[in-house]
Amino acid sequence: MNAEKMRVLKDIIRQLHAGVSVEEARKLFLEHFSGVAAEEIAEAERQLIEKGLKVEEIQKLCDVHASVFEGSVEKNQTKKDVSTVKGHPAFVFIKENEGLLQFLEKQVFPAKMAYSEHPDSASKERLVEAVKELTKLHVHYLRKENLLFPYLEAAGVTAPPKVMWGVDDEIRGLWKKLMIGFSQGGIDELSVLDELIAKIQSMVTKENTILMPLLMEKLDEKAWVTVAKDSPEIGFCFNGGIEGASPSDAVAWYRWNASLGGEPEEVTERGQIGLPSGSFATEELECVLNSLPCDITFVGKDDKVSYFSEGKERVFPRTRSIIGREVANCHPPKSLKVVEKLIQEFKEGKKDAESFWLQRGGKFVLIRYFAVRNAEKEYLGVLEVTEEISSLRNLEGEKTL
Repeated sequence: MNAEKMRVLKDIIRQLHAGVSVEEARKLFLEHFSGVAAEEIAEAERQLIEKGLKVEEIQKLCDVHASVFEGSVEKNQTKKDVSTVKGHPAFVFIKENEGLLQFLEKQVFPAKMAYSEHPDSASKERLVEAVKELTKLHVHYLRKENLLFPYLEAAGVTAPPKVMWGVDDEIRGLWKKLMIGFSQGGIDELSVLDELIAKIQSMVTKENTILMPLLMEKLDEKAWVTVAKDSPEIGFCFNGGIEGASPSDAVAWYRWNASLGGEPEEVTERGQIGLPSGSFATEELECVLNSLPCDITFVGKDDKVSYFSEGKERVFPRTRSIIGREVANCHPPKSLKVVEKLIQEFKEGKKDAESFWLQRGGKFVLIRYFAVRNAEKEYLGVLEVTEEISSLRNLEGEKTL
């Protein structure tokens, strides 16, 4: 896209944020464009953010942008459309969206209609059960945020991941609000449900028409193999019974392509590691770290993720695609200011540690951050330690050797 067309595209986005109607924005768009590439939309948003437009502002009108550009996003014709290859991570991702839309059509909409016509306990229970199933979306979004976004960020595509992650969190928030409303009252459940459904459907459109073309442009075959390898770690959803999109199809695609191209290269050499108080073989150290009753992640002084442990029971998903990822991109936009402030305080020596905790169901998760410094007090990075401690909180008395 030439500079003039990029200027026009950014101006249309600015006008949307200034309050121009969707119809007027679409008219302006069609006057200047017959089509636009997903990468060009991403670049326009990136430039606007760099010029001061807040991510939260783009996030607010994300659905409006999608409706203006819908049907006009061009596919890259120079690369194979891997989203049509059965078992491929892109194919599975797209088919999950198809399964999600089918679930809305066959389960959520009928339950919503029944409850709106006869709001008794039976119809409410049916609707609550249908909405509960939507929590599976969290798995779909986790794969997107932890496996796919790092590759886009590494390629310089930063705006869409930030904006989409923010909308993902809005969807999670609406789902939680709705479930609390069902149990405690105090909200118009059907109104909140309508808002939730609209955002979910709009996200499907954005993933299919903007995110997927970007991924096919930026990810090479080795990257897709890594995504396929790590995907079962997080899981799948809404893909049951869809030919070529089942977990077994995804694993089969990975095994075949990994055997053709080889496993991703090891990031470290095997050998002996000497420390002041002893030594480890590399294998020993790896197994010791993975045997800890907590997850640890180290972010170097360059603010990039350089290591995480791979224990059997993880609190939060971690995949190897995050190695080298900017720590700011590892957190949703709503948490970014807290993360940046904490790291800055560590760097300035104002703090050495900080703790956070949260409760999820019957689990109590403690998250601790420690500034890592050398003997000269020079800042080397941040160590994150995450542990599920509900069993520890219940300990009483003594148990000795």
